[in-house]
Amino acid sequence: MASQKNDGLPFTFSLTERDRRYRQVRAQMAASGFDALIIPCNTGHNEAYQADVRYLTQVGGFATEVALFFPSQGEPTCFLRGDKQRTNWWCGVQDWVQDIRPSDCAWSEGFTAVIRERGLDSARMGVVGIGGTYRSPDGLILHGTLAHLQKTFPQAKFLNATEMMLDIRLLKSEEEIAALQRATEIAEISIKAAADAARPGQRENQVYAQMVAAMVKEGGELPTMILWRAGSSPTRPDRYPPQRQLAAGDVIVNEVEAKCAGYMAQVRRPIFVGKPSPEYEQLHELAVESFHLMYNRMRPGATYGYVVKAYTDLIEDWGYRASGVPLHGVGLGEDLPTVNLGKGFSRDLSDTEMKTGQAYILGPRVTSPDGSKMLAWGDAVVITERGVKRLGKGRGEPIIAG
Repeated sequence: MASQKNDGLPFTFSLTERDRRYRQVRAQMAASGFDALIIPCNTGHNEAYQADVRYLTQVGGFATEVALFFPSQGEPTCFLRGDKQRTNWWCGVQDWVQDIRPSDCAWSEGFTAVIRERGLDSARMGVVGIGGTYRSPDGLILHGTLAHLQKTFPQAKFLNATEMMLDIRLLKSEEEIAALQRATEIAEISIKAAADAARPGQRENQVYAQMVAAMVKEGGELPTMILWRAGSSPTRPDRYPPQRQLAAGDVIVNEVEAKCAGYMAQVRRPIFVGKPSPEYEQLHELAVESFHLMYNRMRPGATYGYVVKAYTDLIEDWGYRASGVPLHGVGLGEDLPTVNLGKGFSRDLSDTEMKTGQAYILGPRVTSPDGSKMLAWGDAVVITERGVKRLGKGRGEPIIAG
């Protein structure tokens, strides 16, 4: 599992895993006619937009700013914000890439230097970030970086490699699944920390802080996404933990994402400050049942529409509302487009088939008939040759704090 240099990072991948990824990426580069890949620095979306740099280097986490030049032959070159001391540290804690150069965020200058060193002034460059993705339709590369390279190398071609890398990352290896498994464990531990801290009179932000502390203590990375909302009848969770005091009868709705080696796994577990009301008990039961109905339909070849229908049929039969994102990809970044039942998401993925090695967050939301109450429940799953494997361990009982 781990590389030889793992004294500084809590979880690292093996050289065998590196070689597997490099072979696969370079085979696709050859098929596309790319002499090299240019992968920009972009720490947006809780570092999800750094996925391809992290996938090929292991360098990243805690808002590390890094870009990558990945040639079809020879060693890749990283450009890291910081001085030589920082680059030396990264060379010492991982063994995937050793050509790590300091940068003052002048990414185009670093790319220019290495392109000239490699004699690729007229090459075909695959650029990750020219093309848009589901959550970033405008692309990921800075305009100034690309414009500078196009002006400096007028004979070169700079072509879209965004979808190529996205497709490669969709199917997870055993080592990647192990990272997702650990990330799920960290997320569940952080939920328990919140439940242990939540009680009437405690401020919401103080409970939230216990979740973050638990993640870091267990080897999780920051930044990460935690959505949170508490109250007598909360609906969609948000990103800010208020300083409001919890009260008896409150419900905490959440989406808690934890990271291991950059791999993101998410857990959705409502927390009740005291015994839940009968209506909330019903919402919770329907959310858990929806999860298991969908889970039991997941397998290679199953379509998204077939899986989601198990959820929508159940909720509609009970007269409740099927509301939200019951199924979306998970991994280092935006590893699969989202299936969303709400407005503003026009892409229809109903006929898309699941494949062995794909990983998902499965977390159906259920809303009361009058729209005043909402709960979601779920965690990460992986499609296997035999069907599907769940990474979470929650059994479905309501979590009662206080």
